[in-house]
Amino acid sequence: MTPVRAWRRAALVAGCLVPMLASTAAFAAPSELSAFDAVNQFIGTELDQTQNKSNDAYGNTFPGATVPFGMVQLSPTTYKEGNAGVGEKGGYEYTADLIRGFGMTRYDGTGCTGRYGGYEFPTIPYAGALTGGVLPSSPATNIKDYYLKFAHADEVSQPGYYGVDLDNDVKAELTASSRTGVSRFDFPKSGDSTLILDTSGPNNRTFGSEVTIDPKTRTVSGWMYGVDVCDNGNYYKAYFSTRYDHDFASYGTWTDEALTPGSTHAIKSTTDVGVDYRHDTGAWLTFKQGSKVVAKTGFSYTSVENAALNRDTEVGNDGFNDVKNDAKKLWKDALGTVDADGGSAEQRTKFYTALYHAFLNPTPRDDVNGQYVGYDDKLYTLAKGHHFYKNINFPGTGWDGYRSQVQLVALTFPQVANDINRSIVALTQQTGGWAPGVSRMQGDNLQVILATLDDMGATDYDRAAALASMKATQVLPATTTKRTDGYQYFATGMIENRKGDFATSRTLEYSTDDFAIAQLADRLGDKPAYDFFMARAQNWMNVFDPETQHIRPRERTGFDRGFDLRVRDDSAGRGQFNQSTGYQYGWNVPQNLSTLIAKRGGVAKATAELDVLMAQLDAGAYTQTGNYLSNQAPFGTPWVYNWLQAPAKATDVLYRAVSEMYDTTPTGLPGNDDTGSLSAWYVFANLGLYPAIYGTGDLVISAPMFDRIVIDPIGGSAKIKINAKGTATGARYVNALEVDGRSRTASWLDTSFVRKGGTLDFTMKSTAGTWGTSAADIPPSYTDGADAMNNVGTTPDGQGNLGSMDLSDWSLSRTALAAAGARPGAQLPLAGTDTAFTWPAAEPGKPDNWLPHGQRVELDNAAASTVSFLGLATNGPSAGTATVQYTDGTTQQVPVSFGDWAGTAPAGNTALVTVAGRNNVNGTAGDGTFRVFATQPVALDPAKVVDAVILPQGSDKGMMHIFDVAVS
Repeated sequence: MTPVRAWRRAALVAGCLVPMLASTAAFAAPSELSAFDAVNQFIGTELDQTQNKSNDAYGNTFPGATVPFGMVQLSPTTYKEGNAGVGEKGGYEYTADLIRGFGMTRYDGTGCTGRYGGYEFPTIPYAGALTGGVLPSSPATNIKDYYLKFAHADEVSQPGYYGVDLDNDVKAELTASSRTGVSRFDFPKSGDSTLILDTSGPNNRTFGSEVTIDPKTRTVSGWMYGVDVCDNGNYYKAYFSTRYDHDFASYGTWTDEALTPGSTHAIKSTTDVGVDYRHDTGAWLTFKQGSKVVAKTGFSYTSVENAALNRDTEVGNDGFNDVKNDAKKLWKDALGTVDADGGSAEQRTKFYTALYHAFLNPTPRDDVNGQYVGYDDKLYTLAKGHHFYKNINFPGTGWDGYRSQVQLVALTFPQVANDINRSIVALTQQTGGWAPGVSRMQGDNLQVILATLDDMGATDYDRAAALASMKATQVLPATTTKRTDGYQYFATGMIENRKGDFATSRTLEYSTDDFAIAQLADRLGDKPAYDFFMARAQNWMNVFDPETQHIRPRERTGFDRGFDLRVRDDSAGRGQFNQSTGYQYGWNVPQNLSTLIAKRGGVAKATAELDVLMAQLDAGAYTQTGNYLSNQAPFGTPWVYNWLQAPAKATDVLYRAVSEMYDTTPTGLPGNDDTGSLSAWYVFANLGLYPAIYGTGDLVISAPMFDRIVIDPIGGSAKIKINAKGTATGARYVNALEVDGRSRTASWLDTSFVRKGGTLDFTMKSTAGTWGTSAADIPPSYTDGADAMNNVGTTPDGQGNLGSMDLSDWSLSRTALAAAGARPGAQLPLAGTDTAFTWPAAEPGKPDNWLPHGQRVELDNAAASTVSFLGLATNGPSAGTATVQYTDGTTQQVPVSFGDWAGTAPAGNTALVTVAGRNNVNGTAGDGTFRVFATQPVALDPAKVVDAVILPQGSDKGMMHIFDVAVS
């Protein structure tokens, strides 16, 4: 790396604060479409109304002016008469023919139709006549009168720039630095030259705004207070300060219907967040007829003063073209982090447009002086050289970004990845939790993001503080967790279907979250935390039905086997799978796919089932057996073939996906881009690598789609070179691989490769070979914790929130149990036999029994004459079959059944422990008599040595709980 390039790259990471020198980056050969020129900002801007997939069938992307990870995304927002679900999407809809104005920010690809957020402080260039210096009508009531007619033939866009010749003969041009938008409006020689500043005109509701005009300094400033994306309770303030290069010929403000010429101030504000003051306040400025006006707008989430400081520091006296050229250079460097050789113009356009979209987020909330407003509304100052990111995968839990986008950032911008982790830790310190305000999506996936980036090398943050927060918040009594139904999940290891709100997929998501926590704990040497959270990482097994061999909703009385896995909701309308069907979410166990495959019936059966899913790649989530690759939950499904010893099938699926689902038209993104996650997925599909084991930096290999790719990170040294000669001429299958010169048949790479970088030399053929097809070649599955106890069924009196035996929030009293002889570690003999059980020695709030799903219980290798089980059933009775394993490899099936804990001992059970009352989550105690049973001892082969007992794979009717297994 040359000193010039190193300096420019450092400035790019620092936030684009200084002009850049000429690039020395290596780009595609002159005969190829360069990375910069390949970006088409209109891809993903048109809704495909022929599709009904659950989520919007388009990217919801936008053309506009921004820089990589820039705070400002200065862009047009459109309007179309008719169906508001199309014409008023809140962003840029390609079929629209009106522009509402040019706003300061956007969210790339969010959902929440009509509530997309962003678009603060839009400016509307108006060339119509003013009467007495006054607008013809108040924008508060007639904002549509000022919308701008345009045609796509008159638009020009490239990274860092947007321009359009409007039908009112105004030429509008936009460019930007990180925190400053620069606009140029060239008015016609005849007619008035007016800029309308809709101070209270963002996409979502506003509760207050203020605007102040200072004619002497040609400056307008103000703020707005409103609600963020999805309008679900996350409120914020934004500020601006705009300086113009022309004097004002006249000016005025409006408040509601009142238009006041000559006024320099307007304000309307309330603390009532139930109102909507959109368009109610603003200003207009007129300039000399035929003016070509340049406006420099500093933006801030802190103050008007900081907005002005951002503008003066980043742009200063630079002209429009200077800022545009700086933005262009920054984008050339950013897109140069992934240098792909070859490919058709279409392939390069899709690839580099996806890379462009992936670099739009996250955006900083800090100003050039390091100040930012935290989640607690307090003012903080960052250490120099760092950024605070508040919209990591927009306000939510990281549900979208943890599957692709943040990993691509880690590979290309490791300093940004470090600051993402720093920002997440700041969130936990400022709020005491892990969700940024009101969360839109399910799961608690900022923990996955942090742990994943940590494993990829983003360790320049307070790792100990992060783990300490996880350990403090993600445990019983669940008073500080932000996971919905966290108490039930922590206590019972699952969420019952009657909770709705995507209960079943939340169990899967929470299991992945816990896996990520465990991995971070392991890296930091905290074995108790690792063991605890790895046990919870296997909670997905609690919603795996061994009879139907599918993940499915579970009720307290058993699995809902009548649930149609082709859908999202049950017959009562209770959501079970978030934006996906049961078939799609049924593979969402990235941390332990080998065990999932075994439980589904083995490689052959699972392969056949995955083939059915892949028959349709983007079928949606309404009564489908096919896949939904334009939405996040199934993102990893193509790479499941690697665990099925068929990586060539993953390659086939990915080639179909990039050709069938993506194109270069405005409908060319098949689903909401969700702050670049869909685009990042597309990039990974082309790289032939994918971070399929979320929570780690492991990469699963499919096949590169370019002959040569170099990933050269900005702010890092871990360069990755990928050579796959012949790909461009049809050799799509990996037949051999060398990693740094050494042959490798395993179809994955561990995170050490990501951290250090290296060279991948692929041997590509047009037909599939045997590479990656042996059982030893599959990626890892993390099985630790699979045999651990997984239910907290006993609690101290008055602290029923430290456990739950059943799914209705009741637990056994530890005090009453101790009085009955069941103290932690106590021996409980079964009268009339030589069998004795050991009561679990678990601490309060820690698992003390098994909900059986086939756990292996190791026993002292010794001859035994009988085996017996200590347990009970809730909502019982409950029965299943255990397996005794002998050291000689033989097995013996043993039936296990328990009566309901509130009933008397049924045949085959002995009430070994009887207590009065039980504890409730609310701290009270209930009446009744409750029992723990011992099963009648079953004879074993005394000539053999018992190695272990495998608990039942499942149980019928109620839920079975096992406290101990004893042999005589």
